[in-house]
Amino acid sequence: MTFKLPGKPSAKADIHELADFTELLAWASAQHSVSAREIVAFLGREGENANNEGCNDDDDENVTALEEVMAEIERRQKACRAGYPFSLDARGNVVRYADNGSMQTLLYGYLLLSTRLNMQSAKVQVGIDGTTLLEEISAEVLRGYLGPDRAQSMVFGTAAGSADFPGKVRSLCDALKEARGYRAIDPDAPIHANDDKLDVVGWIPFADRTPNQIIIFGQCKTGTAWTDQLCQLQVDAFLKSWVDGPFLLNPARAFFVSEAVNRSRWGRYSVSAGLLFDRCRLIDCCIDLSKPLRQRVKKWTTAALKAAKPKL
Repeated sequence: MTFKLPGKPSAKADIHELADFTELLAWASAQHSVSAREIVAFLGREGENANNEGCNDDDDENVTALEEVMAEIERRQKACRAGYPFSLDARGNVVRYADNGSMQTLLYGYLLLSTRLNMQSAKVQVGIDGTTLLEEISAEVLRGYLGPDRAQSMVFGTAAGSADFPGKVRSLCDALKEARGYRAIDPDAPIHANDDKLDVVGWIPFADRTPNQIIIFGQCKTGTAWTDQLCQLQVDAFLKSWVDGPFLLNPARAFFVSEAVNRSRWGRYSVSAGLLFDRCRLIDCCIDLSKPLRQRVKKWTTAALKAAKPKL
């Protein structure tokens, strides 16, 4: 079971969980740093010796786990490029946090906390819903990935602020210049859909503004309980169920998560998710956030860190 704040990882936690915990310890400490020995002590693994046969004892397991954690920290540093707010010392056994005031540093903190907090019970901080923030962030990231000089994006999910599902579909078709608008496949059935798992849309329009263009439909998930939801958004089913007329080129599918995905399962998740944006890819591709969105991310993150910090 993955760990959630205010708890801590178990002795058998995956490496990406231990790396998250290490980042949280460095961020929350007065010195903004944490050593390998401190990590072991926080986990309660130091001095234990449940495995005492041969050389495969707990000390060896701790050393191996810490080496893998530090390797994961180094991997994230490369994957996030200049946007990663943590660094390893020259000896590779101390993790340091540095807040340079950048948008990426702020965003990384939000993504880390929106992974490790319980996003059912603690998603709302200072009146801001942390789950809808990811939809807005993902729309900006998708535009940056596709090319901000030409690409466009929009939020379709809850963060769009509208409960008028037919109206949202009509607005989507109008923005894309695709199909004719809204049409329910079962016109006499009540409409219960709010977004039908479609949270964000990005596209690269041509100057002629005619159909046939690259379009990406995306779903967004905070927390860690997303692995069984990778196939919820079905582009073809969405279009057949709610759109009047065809898209001349079917949209591709993307999945956005606040978690730094376990690399040992990356391939398995990717074949189900489509284009997978995890925490590091979100940082890598986020060129900027609007000032109002940045302010809300900062308010949520500051409150969330205060809620989690006393327990670390």
